[in-house]
Order: sequence, then structure tokens, then C-alpha cells
Amino acid sequence: MNSLTARQRTQVIFIAILTAILLLAATFRIYHIIQRPIWTDEGTTTFNLFHFNGQDNLIDGLAARDHHPPLYYYMLQAWVGLTGDSIFAMRYFAALIGILSVALMVPLARVFLTPPLTPPRKRGGEQDWLQKAYWFVPIAAALVLTLSDPDIDLGQEIRFYTLRTLLIILSVIFYMRWIKKPSMRLGIFWTLANVAILHTNYQGAFIMAFEGLHALIFLRGKLRLKAIGWLALCGVLFLPWFIGYGIGQFDNDQGINSTLPSTWDTFVELTYKFLGRIWPLMLGLMLLGVYSLKSSVNSRRSEPPPQPSPVNEGGSKSNKSHNSLSTIWRWVTWDKAFLLVIWIALTLIISFLGNEWFSILSPRRVMLISPAIALLVALGLGRFSNQTKVFLLLVILVYSATSVDDYYPKAPWDKVGEDMRRYAQPGDMALMEIYYDDTVLYYYTDHDMPAGTVVKSLRMWRQFDKDTYPNGVIDLLSQHKTVWFTHWSPDQSGFDFLKQTGHVQTALMTTYWGTNQLNVYRFDVIQPQPVVTYSNGMTLRQFQIDPDKMRVDLWWSADKPLDKDYSVSVFVLDANGQLVAQKDDFPFLNQRPTSSFQPNEVVYDPHSLELSNPQAPLPSGKYTVAVKLYTYYDGQQYPTANGDPWEVIGMIEK
Repeated sequence: MNSLTARQRTQVIFIAILTAILLLAATFRIYHIIQRPIWTDEGTTTFNLFHFNGQDNLIDGLAARDHHPPLYYYMLQAWVGLTGDSIFAMRYFAALIGILSVALMVPLARVFLTPPLTPPRKRGGEQDWLQKAYWFVPIAAALVLTLSDPDIDLGQEIRFYTLRTLLIILSVIFYMRWIKKPSMRLGIFWTLANVAILHTNYQGAFIMAFEGLHALIFLRGKLRLKAIGWLALCGVLFLPWFIGYGIGQFDNDQGINSTLPSTWDTFVELTYKFLGRIWPLMLGLMLLGVYSLKSSVNSRRSEPPPQPSPVNEGGSKSNKSHNSLSTIWRWVTWDKAFLLVIWIALTLIISFLGNEWFSILSPRRVMLISPAIALLVALGLGRFSNQTKVFLLLVILVYSATSVDDYYPKAPWDKVGEDMRRYAQPGDMALMEIYYDDTVLYYYTDHDMPAGTVVKSLRMWRQFDKDTYPNGVIDLLSQHKTVWFTHWSPDQSGFDFLKQTGHVQTALMTTYWGTNQLNVYRFDVIQPQPVVTYSNGMTLRQFQIDPDKMRVDLWWSADKPLDKDYSVSVFVLDANGQLVAQKDDFPFLNQRPTSSFQPNEVVYDPHSLELSNPQAPLPSGKYTVAVKLYTYYDGQQYPTANGDPWEVIGMIEK
């Protein structure tokens, strides 16, 4: 390294530091990436991707149900084709794009660092601030975006927000480069970035409006007209989607209204999310960063500064004219600062005001301001001495790495899906009445339930298939002996439908999410004739033996309350009467002791049999399956009403 020039050594160090930052960005975005279950917004993505609900293709499905353009969905669809549809794979797509956005902060910062900026004054003369900022500011900007909590959080979601951020950064880079060198190639790149933004998220159009406003105010002559022409071309290229599908999407159901009210409290909340609890420091650095962008104006973009007018005899009128022109000139030297300021300020202002008519105010929807915040903070840091800037950067790093200012708890629908999967059998049906989280549970039922399980959402049935509701629901339920009904809603109609089809509730599994109870009910059609009644008053209503899983399902009832907790023993005997497998429990894996039985209630009771010799599978042959009852504390057995010590319910053949 001693043979390298000073500039080459600086480049090597720069690349090494940037690599470390990208690894840090990857760590923050991948760590715990599958810890949380998918939630409503992600469920919407997966549902649109895998369930077209009768539509012919993805475009028609989005046009009928969603309110977002298709680019992200097509990109994710291609990604899933390569990596599969696991939660990790789909979330990693967003994380990878987020990491690329961090890398793009380097060229974004550098287009704002040219032409030369006004260096700070120091005792003993001026330091070459631009030269040092050219290396430091991009690194600092990349690190600040790396540490941004909203970007980390949304970098772990199956949503389009990180893609929107990436495209917005590209749009601004190409716009600023095009201003400096307005070539056809850069104009095409700028246009492609903007068209991609429009086809990703409608709110991404904000950046085009800001670029257009910047062009109108600061560009001159033909350059201004060309810039407006390129932006107009973006709109023309977007028209086919917007006219054909986009306008109709405004009539689609917007789902759960998760927007925030346009209040001071919301502004404070957004401040904490984007700047953290150290917001005074971050805001101060941003303001200093704005000052840093006072630049000399490129000759392409404006007229040369006005010359002082001769002073007349009174002096006042001529001086006023000169002062006015000087004020205008000072204003146009803030062109780059203006773009970053309106990028942040107008996004918030439009979101707060437009929220009265459209639901657009939420942290994830205004996340497009993150790159501008990161760049201004980095520019502000660059104004300090080396020791001070490193110290402040370490303060931001330590705070961000040890605190979380933006976190969304997710409902544990993965646990709900797992509860159903554990006991479901081929031919079962899954029914949902859980608001808009039904899209989430579709993903888990698709992956957890046995192949061929019919899964239906009552909300979607009412919304998308009104003509067959409710008769179609009742007809479908009548075709399935077992129905898993997930319920989290004040709407009770699903229970009425199940009652009409003769289904009886036999089990309830509850997953707690804070104070919320996410309930899964098992409903079965119970055969009219019981299998056997035992001397303690318990009746075995029906059973099901699964020899492949070595599982035996029982259904119990009692005519009157039981005053004891009876143990149920399901066991398997070989041809010689030797015990080869057994499972003893209170009913439903100890969750429903018999003292909790209500008169005439039917209780589902699965038993996964454990082999007497777990190291050796059962040899070929026929085996007897039997059920007995006893009390564990004294070993007393309770025979059947016929006096048999146990009831033989079937055979297993291996």
C-alpha cells in the first residue's frame, strides 16, 4: 500500500469503509428477518401473487382487488420463481433492494457535492472542505440510511417500499446528472426511473413533482423546457396503465385504514420514527447540511450574477435595485438545498393536507424522505473537524444500534396456522372470519394445511362473490365433515352457517396477541350412534385412526358433569397381546380435563402414539387399537358399560 498514491490510498480506505457499511446494512436487514410472522400488508402481497380469485392473470387481479401498480409484483413473482415462496426468500428481496439503496447513497451524495461548495472559514485560512466532503459525506449518508429504523423495518417486509426508495434515489441521481450534462442517454435513464416509480407506487410521483418544481424555479431557457418535456414523457408512458387500470383502482376496497390523523401528535411520532429520540441533534445537522449546499450556479442553469447598477445622485433607488437583484442571486445559489428541503417538507405537507381526502399519512408512505434526511445529516456532519464529525457519527451509530424507534408488532397468525396443521387431515376445510388478516392466513394455510384443503374467507366471499352468499357457503360446508373456523370479528354469521349444516364445535385453540384472542374452532359432523359408553358416564362418540401418522383421534361426551379428571389411554397390541405403542393424556393434550366437560358437549381428543421401542419401527403385521379409562392418582380403571376392561376400536396393518 506504500506504493499507492495518496488518492489511491484514500480510494482503498473508502471502498473498505463502504463495504463495512454495506455489511452492517445487510446485518440489520437480515437479522431476525423471519422472527415476526407476516402481517396484513404482506398478506395482501402474497394473496395477490398466489390467489387471483377467479381473475385470469396478475394484472386483472390487481385491477379488481388492489390499489397499487404492478411492477413490484412482477419483480417479486420472478424472484419467487428463482428462490421459492418462503417468508425468508420473499423478505430477502426487499432487504436486498434496501442494501442497494444504501450503496446508491454514494452517487446521490456526490451529485450534490458538485459544483464546488463554499468552504467553511477557519483560523489560519480555509480548508479544502469539498475535497474532504467528497469522501466523507457519501460514507456518512450511506451509514445514516443504514441505521434508519423505518428503512430497516420495511426492509424486512414483503412490500414495495424499499423498491420505491431505490427508484427515487436513481431518479434524483439521473436528474442532477442530466442538469449538469443534458444528454439523451441520461434523459432516458431519468425517464425510465420515473416510469418505474409510477408503476411501483402512485405516491412515488411526489419526487417527479419536486423535480418539476425545481426545474421551473432554477433552470433557464431551453434546459427548463427540456426538463419539463422529459417529465411529460414520463406521464405519457404511464398513461396506458393509469387509464386502463389505475383509475379503476381508486374504487377498490382500501382495506384496513391504518393511516394516522393529521395532528401534532402524528408529527411528533413521525419525528421520533425518522430522527429518533436524538432528534435535536439530527435536526441540527440537517439544518447545517442545508447551509452546506449553498453553491455556485452552473452556467447552463442560469444567467450570470447581476452587476451593480450605477448609483444616482440620491443613491436610494439604484441601491434598492441592486439589493433586490443580489437577494435573487443569493436565492438561486440554494438550488440543491431547495430540492432536498422540498423533498422532505412537501412530502409531509402534502401527506398531512391530502390526508383529509385520501388515506396517505403513515410512516411507511412517507418513507420516501429517508434518503434526503440521510444526505442532509451527512452534509451537516461534514462541516465539522475530523474529530468532531467522527464523534457525532459514533453517537448516531451507537444510539441507532442500541435502540428501536420504529417497530410494528405482528399478529401471530403463524401460530394459528400451526395449530390447525397439527391436527388437520386431508379433506378438511378451513373457514375464516378475521377482517383483512384473512390474506395472511391464506399464506399459512397454503403452506401448513394438507394438500387439497379448501380454504375460504367469509369476508372475501361477501365482497367478491355476493351472488352466491350465503347459500354457496352453506353448500360448501355441507361437503366437509371437519371445518376449522378461525374467528376474530364481531360477525357471528359463520357460527350460524355451521349450525345449519349440522357441524358441532369439538375443540377451541386460542392464541393470545396482547389482549386479543385469536380463536380457532374445530367443528365436526358427529355420527348419531356412539361407539361405546364407559361406566364413569363418558361416551366415545366416534374415532379416526391414521396408521401412517400413528395417530388416533377420539370424540368424547358426557350426559352430566363429571366430578373427576379421567385419563384416556390409547394403546396398540400386537398379535401376541404385547404392548407396542401407547399414549395417555387428559383429553385434548391435557387442555380439556374431563371435569371441564359440559353436559352433551363433544370434545375432540387426538393421541399421537409413542412406540414402546422408539428405535425400531413396527414390523409387518396386524395390530389392535384399544381405548381404556382410568384415574392416574390411584390407577383405578373404568370398564365399558358392557363390563369390558377396554374397548377395541380398530386395527392397524403394517
